[in-house]
Amino acid sequence: MRVQPKEGGKEDELILGVDTGNKMVKTDHFIFHSGIKVKEQRILNGEEGICYKGVNYIENSQRITYLQDKTADERYYILTLLGIAKELEREEGNVRTKGSIPITLLVGLPPGDYGRQKRRFQEYFYRQGKTVHFLYKNRPYQITYTDVKVYMQTYSAYLLIANRLRLVEYSKVLIIDIGGFTVDYLMVRYGVVQPTQIDSIPEGIITLYKRINAGIRQHFNLHLDETDIDNILFKRNTQYPEKVLRRTFEIAKDYLVELLGSFLVLGIDIRTTVTVFVGGGSILLTDLIEDVWVRYNSQYFIVDDPQANVKGFKKQYLAELADSAETRYGKE
Repeated sequence: MRVQPKEGGKEDELILGVDTGNKMVKTDHFIFHSGIKVKEQRILNGEEGICYKGVNYIENSQRITYLQDKTADERYYILTLLGIAKELEREEGNVRTKGSIPITLLVGLPPGDYGRQKRRFQEYFYRQGKTVHFLYKNRPYQITYTDVKVYMQTYSAYLLIANRLRLVEYSKVLIIDIGGFTVDYLMVRYGVVQPTQIDSIPEGIITLYKRINAGIRQHFNLHLDETDIDNILFKRNTQYPEKVLRRTFEIAKDYLVELLGSFLVLGIDIRTTVTVFVGGGSILLTDLIEDVWVRYNSQYFIVDDPQANVKGFKKQYLAELADSAETRYGKE
């Protein structure tokens, strides 16, 4: 998305949102695994890889190890740069070919990390606004981050649907974001986030993968990788016998029942809230959520969009721009 220049600016800027999940990276138009590996040889023309500071990186379906602090090393910076490169290639012909491309970068952090890591995460990407040089598919690019905005994941996805579903009218709305390594949640009362009811549970969908793999191996001496499990839970055609499929769903249901039950321990009674499920894990478990929910007899919604957070980042940013313009013009 392009916007007009800020006051005093000379060029249109490109607004790019990147949601760096522990399992998948999401941009406006792309979703890819949170995995990269170093390649000793140079990136070939057209090869899905990036060269940054003389090091070649290629996409890898094997996700990187979990980092609670994503600024601990360069890996999430590289993954974000890769997402930006994909979007720039898609925008070819609409962005400048000489000099540096100005970008406003929109990123997010889990609710439980937002307060203490927001500033560090912003600095991690901004780096004094210095021009970033890299190669993507062996083609040179130059970008400059004119600004880096950090938003709260989960809440960003909530904002995407809040008006349409009139969620601000409810006294208690619980948003559950089932991600890769964590399940993030927050409570919203009449549109206002409750700071004492924001946290992350270390029981994301990767925990479920491990449970299913262990259970199937124990009972049937078979190994299921994550793609196999996804295919089964999405009810796609597979070569596995019915008993393996049935056991996979049983383990997944037990995981979901246990996860939802943990909220009562946290002082949140799902029977008295409107619950909104977001995130890739929620989409994966859509049918099971419907099956399990009969015991709660309350209203719930599933946001069937893995890029909901990215879209929510942009929604917030554009609202901030509009508010800023209204304030500026109101003073004139």
